[in-house]
Amino acid sequence: MKKKISIAIVGCGRVFNHYVKIFKKRKEKDYRILVVCDKDKKKAKIASKIFNCEKIYSYSTMLKVYKNKLDLIIILTPSGLHFKQSMEALKNNFNVLCEKPATMIAKDALKIKEISKKKNLMFGIAFQNRFNKSVVTLKKLYDKNKFGKIMLVNIRLLWSRNQSYYNDKWHGKWKNDGGVTNQQAIHHIDVARWIFGPIIKVNSIMTNQINKLEAEDTNNSIIKFKNGATGSIQVTTAVRPIDLSASIEVIGEKGYMVLGGIALNKIEKFYFDKISIDEKKLITKSNEIVENGYGNNHSIVIDIAIKNLIKNKIDFPISAIDGYLTAKLIHALYKSDEKKNWVNVTNNVQSKRLGR
Repeated sequence: MKKKISIAIVGCGRVFNHYVKIFKKRKEKDYRILVVCDKDKKKAKIASKIFNCEKIYSYSTMLKVYKNKLDLIIILTPSGLHFKQSMEALKNNFNVLCEKPATMIAKDALKIKEISKKKNLMFGIAFQNRFNKSVVTLKKLYDKNKFGKIMLVNIRLLWSRNQSYYNDKWHGKWKNDGGVTNQQAIHHIDVARWIFGPIIKVNSIMTNQINKLEAEDTNNSIIKFKNGATGSIQVTTAVRPIDLSASIEVIGEKGYMVLGGIALNKIEKFYFDKISIDEKKLITKSNEIVENGYGNNHSIVIDIAIKNLIKNKIDFPISAIDGYLTAKLIHALYKSDEKKNWVNVTNNVQSKRLGR
């Protein structure tokens, strides 16, 4: 009989509800939700009823009670808790799948890498947009040099978050979240960095246009890639009344492509000097219908984690190193706004505010 992966879900808030939809669509042939954990007793009780599983209110107690009973801990808590909770899980010999960002401070991701390697455990990050059909197609065509020299990469996120979103204890706070750059746009920034290589220099202007929060609701940045391309980041949660779009525009000497929709879920425009029939078919089949900005592909993230653990494989395609590289870039964007000047994306770059 095939092994079933026993899972704990930690954090039963906003993103938990999205995970519920994913797990409910997945047949329980290779997993079981054994326990949910949240210090908010009401949320934990509701979550345990949804999955017909056990509940617990203390994370540290959960790690003791369920020692040797869990194959995977999924961390969905506020961003500022991700590093501490991931480290505690790994130290206690649990595999971890963590929502983004893996850490608020970039260098902390290297500590996760070190302990997961030492303990021979899986650590994965839910940057689910990397698995969007449109993003996968973009990367395939880039890797085949269909764009030629890349000249311009623009990242744009025009989303809506009402003031009520920021009125809890952690959203928009420097210690536990950050603003639109680290909370929402980190997905799209990660995609651009992952596909087109390192961004080496940034210049940012961050503001609060409508919402009241410690961090920013709007960021306009200029960026320079190692490969010589330049571009921009224009992101905000000040759109009203609903999310408008999330896009990446790529302009090369041999072609261009515009990914759009509300979750990078469509290829809206494209042109290439030379393109095969199969490549054109690939592009036209790359659009997805999505309900919201989360997109569809947390399901792939979960699927990879479960299937790899069944095979006793600990590798995951989005690792702590990915978390480090993207967090380092995010810190450079914040530091540029703090300095009101260009900032190089170096190994020791660090914002004075984010994660503090």
